[in-house]
Amino acid sequence: MTGTIVVRAEQPGLGRAGTFSVVVGEETVGRVDQGTTARFPVAVGTHTIRVVGKDRSRSNTATVEVAEGQDVLVTAQGTGLKAAVLLPLLAGVSVPPIYVVASIALIGALFYAVPGLLFRVRAAVGDAAPPATRGPHTPEEEHSGTSLWWETDPALAKRFRKDATS
Repeated sequence: MTGTIVVRAEQPGLGRAGTFSVVVGEETVGRVDQGTTARFPVAVGTHTIRVVGKDRSRSNTATVEVAEGQDVLVTAQGTGLKAAVLLPLLAGVSVPPIYVVASIALIGALFYAVPGLLFRVRAAVGDAAPPATRGPHTPEEEHSGTSLWWETDPALAKRFRKDATS
């Protein structure tokens, strides 16, 4: 009895796309490139999943429940904090270089020590299906891709008095 964990690694906003190692439980099951989707067959049951970057920085851990023949979507996304390494360089003109080097080393150690600071994984909530298994799209889905992001979120649409389905 098996199911599938589908890992979608979103394309980074800035910089080059990297490769994540996918870890289910304590076992590395494969790799996924940013901007692509990879499928990993697993046994039925509850699993923990995380991704690890080439620099050994880890994501947070997400717990997923896999049923027989079910595809569970997990998204890996960068947090954008990698640019924080550049901040000490901006201050480098007014402080001694040793402080800049020490700050970069401290930020790097912090990113390595705390899982989930550089990138995060999240499991799909509700009946969200992976893109390959999703049925025909509705006109609302087609419209939501071209509308403003706050209009597609029901909570924000209500706040700004916009109907999310129009």
